[in-house]
Amino acid sequence: MVVISWVLVLAAAVWLRVDSLDARPLHFDEATGARITADRLEPASDYKFNPVHNHGPTLSLAGAVAARMAGEDDWESMTKMPLRAVTVAAGVLLVMVPLCWRRRFGDAPMLLASALLATSPLLVYYSRMYIHEILLALFGLLVVVTLCRKRTLWLAGVFLGLMFATKESFAISVIAWGMAGVAVAWQFRDRLRTRTWREQFNEWWRPVVAMLICAAVVSVVFYTDGFTRPSGIWDAVQTYFVYKTEGGHDKTFGYYLSMMLAPRKDAVWWGETSVAVLAMLAYIRSFSKAMPMNQVAAIRFLAYATVAHFGIYSLIAYKTPWLMCLPWAHVCLLAGFSLVPIRSWKSWQTAATTIVIVVTLILQFRQTRWATGRFEIDQRNAYAYVPTSRDIEGMERWLSQLADGDPDRLEPLAVVGSYFWPLPWYLRDYERVWYWADASDPSLNQCGVVLVLPEEVNEVSAKLTNTHTGFPRSLRNNVVVTLYLRNDLWKQWIED
Repeated sequence: MVVISWVLVLAAAVWLRVDSLDARPLHFDEATGARITADRLEPASDYKFNPVHNHGPTLSLAGAVAARMAGEDDWESMTKMPLRAVTVAAGVLLVMVPLCWRRRFGDAPMLLASALLATSPLLVYYSRMYIHEILLALFGLLVVVTLCRKRTLWLAGVFLGLMFATKESFAISVIAWGMAGVAVAWQFRDRLRTRTWREQFNEWWRPVVAMLICAAVVSVVFYTDGFTRPSGIWDAVQTYFVYKTEGGHDKTFGYYLSMMLAPRKDAVWWGETSVAVLAMLAYIRSFSKAMPMNQVAAIRFLAYATVAHFGIYSLIAYKTPWLMCLPWAHVCLLAGFSLVPIRSWKSWQTAATTIVIVVTLILQFRQTRWATGRFEIDQRNAYAYVPTSRDIEGMERWLSQLADGDPDRLEPLAVVGSYFWPLPWYLRDYERVWYWADASDPSLNQCGVVLVLPEEVNEVSAKLTNTHTGFPRSLRNNVVVTLYLRNDLWKQWIED
């Protein structure tokens, strides 16, 4: 029965992540990530980590491997599925992480943790998106489950190095874990005093050094592209001083708490509040005198690390929903411990907890299907952050029909304005595409197709009023891109 339960959880995790995976248009961040991945595929592009604008290299490296396995070797031939398969695989592996603690803490709590990870709307949504966060969540949770024993501390170093090579925000997790470790050590200070500092140092210094060496080696391998680009080491360090974030993402302190914990109705009910309730229940039970000390330490470490993660991310003005993937993975793992110690419960406790768990899983499953289905790009879905409109994919098909198998008929194309991604993804079939910040280039009226962002539409309209016909297309929520089609092409389309 236990094996069947694990198989069912894994099957649900896979299905929720792969069903209609290619239906959603490519997001702004997915498209930029795809372009970086294409640089790895095309030797002429000479891929190099950019510390100013790029996150770590693990995602693009994994994406390049997936693309090659699918027979795609350049920007023009790339498709969505191989790229998203990378994060789907990471999301499924994330669900399996509690298996590492199965023997130590039992099947029931770890199975519940896996079920919560498998059905979490947040984690499922971003497992279906080609961005760094789900890889960071996977490696981060693997650090947690390997950090607790001396014999696996070197492995924690490997995963820590992978975190560093995935995204610079891994430093936030290191700080949060450090704060949690200090809090747990303080609460167990009487037990720690039974041994001298020298004895503890002699016991732990070798595993800790091994962990740090493994972390350094792994991160260096990735940032230097297998030791072929030594400057990558400096780039990895200076990204903490030169990295530039885009504007428009500042949120209030309570943004994450509201998004994850406060039930809200926006067309349907959203919120993962019941998971937080189970996590709180686990923390309260850690004060039971009957609970083994290793379980108490694990529960409290997860609880304090979760609070620290939420606190640090909430203090930072720049906020996006996907930054909660790793902190929420902590919450799901902690919530699993609500079933400890299940054998000593009274019948009413078992019944009440079972009801809460069943209701939680049903609510999560339902929300996940809404989030990845009908509301996948709907602004009422809090996880659908500045999603790309389906109209852009319709525009891509329309331009292909207009070209009638000969892209040269529409070239050159121009894109005028800023924040135009993911347009380059949908225009990658055309060789001559020009990107201009404004309408000052005199060649503008020669272009067969001109796509204009809102801030430049008035100026472009005045210049193309006699040569092109314009009509709106939706790029993102509340962002309209105006498509100007040269009059000879317009006439040809009307006549056809």
